[in-house]
Amino acid sequence: MGSDVLILTIYFLVIIYVLYQMALSIENTLEDKLRVSLDRDTLVNQVNQQLQHLPNPQMITAKVDQMPMKGMKGMMFPPFLNLRVTSHNNLNEKFPVMVDVGPVGKMPMGRTIRDLSVNIQNTTNDSQIFVDWDKSTITSGKARRTQRVVRSGVAITGGLPQAQLLSVVNPGETFMAQVTGENCLGFDPDSQTLQAKRALVDMMNVADFITDAMELNVKLGETEPVPPILAYGVRLMIGIRQITDQQQSQTTYLMLPFEFKAILLEDTIAFPPLRWLLSRPRPTNARDALSTLLLGRPRF
Repeated sequence: MGSDVLILTIYFLVIIYVLYQMALSIENTLEDKLRVSLDRDTLVNQVNQQLQHLPNPQMITAKVDQMPMKGMKGMMFPPFLNLRVTSHNNLNEKFPVMVDVGPVGKMPMGRTIRDLSVNIQNTTNDSQIFVDWDKSTITSGKARRTQRVVRSGVAITGGLPQAQLLSVVNPGETFMAQVTGENCLGFDPDSQTLQAKRALVDMMNVADFITDAMELNVKLGETEPVPPILAYGVRLMIGIRQITDQQQSQTTYLMLPFEFKAILLEDTIAFPPLRWLLSRPRPTNARDALSTLLLGRPRF
């Protein structure tokens, strides 16, 4: 009976040792990440404030929507702004104009972003959407530097033009573009276009900003967590113009404030026993390994 207990003890010691070494090995491969999310409240609140000052605010409504991925239970596409525009032909019908800006989601801290994506889907049957790039701005960096929005890949034979053409999205059409700040652009001689040559956002700088804020909270004795930090943002100026048989038609202008905020995600091991072992005090030597890992203190 005594030998059986000894064998089991040795067996469990070996298992714990192997698991601990596995945990240490995996710990070396862990990498903290950032989660970047759309600030939905700011977007919807500011757009609705603008809509309230329109002559007919009920003609357009705004909310943030998110669609599920087909065949992927529980998985969702990134959120987008859903502007529901009342049809001029039938006041009982509303058609969505969907505006999606990215990227969002989990990102490694070493990532750099040169440009952002802008997608606009116009499902109306009687409205045109205009995008005024020169009245749109892009914000990034710890200092929240603001620049004029410029489309990447625009064919050009010289420097950056003083004015950019409006982009038009007709009924039933989808518009897609990559945009960046004008200070990030460079001329590509091979394609004869302006391309994003410099980083718009360095996620490591965003992570450092969050870490500095967390350290300051500790020094000040704050117990509340650090709020999400602005990583980048786009204020997109659009116009919505209804197509009618009249010579004059009213265009509704809206500034869409897409702000993307980041939080720091600590990378952890998914397997609970390994995660538990890494949370224990680290043994100073092999003799105290078992008592330190299991009891949380070295043996006396």
